[in-house]
Amino acid sequence: MTIAVLSHVPEPLIAVLRERAAAAGRELTVYAAYRGELPERDAHEAWVVLGGAQSAHADRATLQPEIDTLAGAVDDGLPLLAICLGAQLLAVATGGRAFTGDSGLEAGLIEVSSTAAQPPSGRYLSFHSDSMEPPPGAERLAKSDRYLQAWRYRSALAVQFHPELDVTGFEAVLDVEEDKLAHFGVDVPALRAEIAVPQPSPSAGERLIDSWLAGLPARP
Repeated sequence: MTIAVLSHVPEPLIAVLRERAAAAGRELTVYAAYRGELPERDAHEAWVVLGGAQSAHADRATLQPEIDTLAGAVDDGLPLLAICLGAQLLAVATGGRAFTGDSGLEAGLIEVSSTAAQPPSGRYLSFHSDSMEPPPGAERLAKSDRYLQAWRYRSALAVQFHPELDVTGFEAVLDVEEDKLAHFGVDVPALRAEIAVPQPSPSAGERLIDSWLAGLPARP
């Protein structure tokens, strides 16, 4: 069985996820969730739900089928890693909520302080202006100086930042988000210079994905 990856764009930027999954001997199957293509719950050993430009609250009606599918996956105890928009959809699916963040756009390398081994504390690539309230009973795991960054609920780990992206992938995000960056008055050249500085290896994102993969059930 493979890991299902639910994408909200035609060509998902998941270089780190692909590399770390391959190193762990795990295969990925990408679904075009933005077109309504969703996996069967018993067809994969785990799911990764990616980010995207959609809004878990403003686009609620369009995204409702995916929200319902995520709710069922959690009810079934399926291991799940939800990233950015994925984390916001998961919050809605499990009884929490998603909303416009009150601290503006959080973009670039951010410092995440964690109370758990997964996700580890460190610097992560981030790009979001929405936020979320986890469901009752969720364990809050990490935060930045502006937003909640990670929480766990049953079989699911939700993170607001982007461990799946490498610098090239993040540059591609900046290329297509010019309007949003301009709206929030971001100094894009300074942001590009910041993310170009080499980070320790393995990065915090790589360590998070390695840890999550290592926690999946052993294959028979």
